Amino acid sequence: MTSILTYIRDQASRGLNPTSLKAPMRRDLVVYIDGGKAFVDNLLDQDPQEVKVGFDTSPTFNGGGDREGTFELTMQLGGHRVRTQRVRATVEPDFGGECYRFPLQSGAESMPSIDSLLDLRLPLHIRLVKREKHGGNPTLIACQEFEWRKVLVHGKLQVSIPLKGVGNLKGPAGLLEIRLEIRPLRLPAIKESVEEKGEEGKMGIMLPVFVPETSVEKQIEHEQRVEAGVLRRFFAYAKAWWREYSQVRPSHRHRLVRLFARSSDGSQGFVTTFLNPIQAPRMLDSSLHAARFVTLIPKIPEISLVGAGIDAGAWRGSQTHMALRGGTQSDKALLLTSLLLGFGLDAYVCIGIRNRDDRGKNKTEKDIQPPEAMVVITRVTRATVCIWEPVTGRRGQLDAKSGWTPITQASSNWSCPLESVHCVFNHQQLYANLQPIDKCDACNWDLGDQTKWKAFSQEAIQVLPRFPGVVLLPYSGDRLEQEAKLEMNLKELVAQHRKDELKVDTIWSDSLAYMLTPALAAYEAERCTKTTYGNPEFQQAIKRNIPVGHVFKAVPFCFNHRNPRRMFTAFLGLQGKSVSKGTGFPSAVDILKSKGDSIRFALRVRVFKYPEDICAVWAILAVKYRDVD
Repeated sequence: MTSILTYIRDQASRGLNPTSLKAPMRRDLVVYIDGGKAFVDNLLDQDPQEVKVGFDTSPTFNGGGDREGTFELTMQLGGHRVRTQRVRATVEPDFGGECYRFPLQSGAESMPSIDSLLDLRLPLHIRLVKREKHGGNPTLIACQEFEWRKVLVHGKLQVSIPLKGVGNLKGPAGLLEIRLEIRPLRLPAIKESVEEKGEEGKMGIMLPVFVPETSVEKQIEHEQRVEAGVLRRFFAYAKAWWREYSQVRPSHRHRLVRLFARSSDGSQGFVTTFLNPIQAPRMLDSSLHAARFVTLIPKIPEISLVGAGIDAGAWRGSQTHMALRGGTQSDKALLLTSLLLGFGLDAYVCIGIRNRDDRGKNKTEKDIQPPEAMVVITRVTRATVCIWEPVTGRRGQLDAKSGWTPITQASSNWSCPLESVHCVFNHQQLYANLQPIDKCDACNWDLGDQTKWKAFSQEAIQVLPRFPGVVLLPYSGDRLEQEAKLEMNLKELVAQHRKDELKVDTIWSDSLAYMLTPALAAYEAERCTKTTYGNPEFQQAIKRNIPVGHVFKAVPFCFNHRNPRRMFTAFLGLQGKSVSKGTGFPSAVDILKSKGDSIRFALRVRVFKYPEDICAVWAILAVKYRDVD
């Protein structure tokens, strides 16, 4: 009621008529996370002398974890998703009784009845992720779908949810203790009530019954029977469809026409059910920004998943991908396709054989790519497609007449990532390549041509239960505060390095640092939209403010993290080209070793925000001095 009155007063202050306002007609599922129990995998990591604690507010918490590592919980119900604060990963993690509200049928003209919520089949999706104290790749601990509709019986429910473990952990990873409530809630006028017994057999309070428990059970059982029948008929059709395709030519049996895939929780699903159009209003401005966002998400190598006991061929799905904030190339391809579908493009996941040049040329053993490739395509015309590489964000157009054409000048030497094409699919369609020659440069991309592509039934796909899409969360940090803190930390590291190595002091120029800001904005725009701007003005400003006889050097860096020590390590490791030869950037080591008269250093950091606390951090280190040698 307080929030409604506040809203009315706020509208009245804007000159609106408060009497014309209506209270929001919706019911909410309120979830209280009381804590966890029996997370025994953390027993060896916990110091027996330490007491159990809740929120970690130490200065190094966000920079690399704590003693035991941390747990982070994400939950999604329908179109609403939340992420908890990180807590210490102990046997009994304390989430501090955090409370979250999930709207149920919001935006209705009238308040939905309790009985109508019984038909709302939207499970509560839970993901538990552990982040280690020394950094490294995050670990998915548990995936769980919780049936919340049992709360409709009394309007309140307290339950311990056994979280389903993943990977080598076959049993429950632990118990999550939560309380559920439906709000707003009024006592039923005629419904029956039941008595709850207290301690020692004494009668307790009278619990109202809003929906009979038998009605809830029958509804859930009915839905399970209907789904089982749908899947049974679908599997029969899929088997017959594959038999027809494989009998067209013997070579079709060996093509990578993938119909089913395993998810991170071990369940199998048809490949189209892993895709859902995803929109991120006010967070991603265009499809190019979506591609940039996907490339910034840290890539988790397949080998680390095998070590964690997770099938390297498993698709994690968009919710798990965002809970981990990291994924494999297949995860990135699925996410990028969903985002492009959300922007209205005719996007597909494309599976085939990777180009030999892209597989292992000039690469170390750990960087060599597997032969199977998953990229994203968008159809430009019936004969032309645009291929998006989900890890690097590079794009190029391909058709049978013109061949491969990189879209940007920066990718002019980039060859097509595919050698052959075997199948394409999105959330509604799947097509298998029927052409006798499956080479990418000779492929006919007219998916409507039944002599070139074998289509899967759209009607059969539409009735399948789907893996849930993800609701992206906005960037939660204060960008200006993060930039100032990073600059301060990096300046301290630079000054200390010069003190230790050269025995000299470091003097900073704020005015020079300010003039470097346009360059960072231009660099990010170029990475995102592949267009540049402002370079002539930047060059003019530098030339005008660098005195005659002075030397100016600068080198930019781009990171997808905010760890200053890792950034400084990159400073020391970058091997650039000398600007004295006019062939590129100097190395940061050259700048750090600079000596001369009237020497001034400058450092500018810019944080560019993306959803899910993903960011592009640009830093530029510069120096100007009079060369006296």
